[in-house]
Amino acid sequence: MVQEGRSEDVSNTGDTVALQDVPEGAKVMLRNGAIAEVTGNPRDGGWLFIRFVEYADDPSKIGEEDMVFCTDVVAIV
Repeated sequence: MVQEGRSEDVSNTGDTVALQDVPEGAKVMLRNGAIAEVTGNPRDGGWLFIRFVEYADDPSKIGEEDMVFCTDVVAIV
């Protein structure tokens, strides 16, 4: 279930999700449809460290870790 912006931890401005307060362990949906778990948040509002948990276009990426920029994140799920 996609959660709309909650004022205490996330907001959606246009088509960009504000990432500053997204906690570790939260799951995010990326622009490409992948779902990732947040493994770290430097709280700079721009980047998240993530681990892919669903990746329909390339299942071999599941479990891989990466960084994503705020414009790549479309929702908290």
